[in-house]
Amino acid sequence: MLVEADYPEECRRQFLDFYRGTICPLLGGKPEPWSRPAAVGWDGNPFEYSFEFKGSTKKAGVRFVLDLSELRPARTDRPLDVTTVEKALDVLRQKSPLYDETWHRAFERWFVYANASPEKQRDLVRRVGFQTPTILGFDINAKILEKAPGMLPVMVKSYFPPDFAAIDRRLTRFQALSIGIRQIPDIGSYPNLLHGMKMIEDYVADHPEYEECGRGMACDFVPAGMARLKVYVRYWGNTFDEIWDYYTLGGRIPDLDDDKEKIRELMDLAHGRDYPAHKIRAETWAEKKRRNIFETKPTSLYFSLTPDTPYPVPKLYFYPARRAPNDEATAQGIDAWMTRYGWHDGGKTLEERVQNVLYVY
Repeated sequence: MLVEADYPEECRRQFLDFYRGTICPLLGGKPEPWSRPAAVGWDGNPFEYSFEFKGSTKKAGVRFVLDLSELRPARTDRPLDVTTVEKALDVLRQKSPLYDETWHRAFERWFVYANASPEKQRDLVRRVGFQTPTILGFDINAKILEKAPGMLPVMVKSYFPPDFAAIDRRLTRFQALSIGIRQIPDIGSYPNLLHGMKMIEDYVADHPEYEECGRGMACDFVPAGMARLKVYVRYWGNTFDEIWDYYTLGGRIPDLDDDKEKIRELMDLAHGRDYPAHKIRAETWAEKKRRNIFETKPTSLYFSLTPDTPYPVPKLYFYPARRAPNDEATAQGIDAWMTRYGWHDGGKTLEERVQNVLYVY
């Protein structure tokens, strides 16, 4: 993926050395059919990789998230232990530019139960249904090496599910996220963060059916004045108008009207709206099984809160595989959208990039 996104050789070397030397030893044993699933990949694997495209640049980026929970073999004595995460952070603390874990630790104190008794940890895992207390995310950025040679070309973030805190404190998932932000010791110094969160709270108050749709909280490992907080929520319905209402918080977020039809078009094309009917074939048993898994995955949104913006910045997550006839239809649909709205740089298409990554060997 780094090659397909045209990352410089030195950036690839630095990051892959870190991946090979730090991450790989923390992944545990080989996945087996009986291994406990991670909370990241749609099929239970501990990774989620993606190409990132932005309207502000023609250059693709690469990012991924990682679940380092001890699942192979599954740890049963202290299933919510975060020793593996701490080992990764020990390296990142020395090698990641602007590294600051202040807000990560504040969220950890609220959301993570690594210091609870073994009995309580096992009970929480049993009641929640998974044992991932935190996830790490990496944005790979070659520009870091221009400003900080020798450092790792990554910006790091952490994600926390609200489920353990919600169960333990008898809160809804969304309440756990809301209080999670408000318990940060210095949060009062950042009124825009609180104002943005209040806008989300007001919308959920108008739609109490979303109280249990809290999905996660994320923060950057940078100093507080530069950090973003991301509030992740789920949407279990299936209508674009409801998605758009959630996305705009019922019209509370300004200046989004021009995006409405663009997002609707992206969803329609990614779902295969213009894919030729004669190319659609009957699904195999494995493809049906995969689709059944994706049909359990809800659409999600996140709202990015920053100290310098008084309202949330929304993003939308959706699973084209729930409806698209196949992956080719999704890739070609996204490529059509990128060409239509001027995001394509004239080089490789997304379809070509993904094919080259999947079939490189």
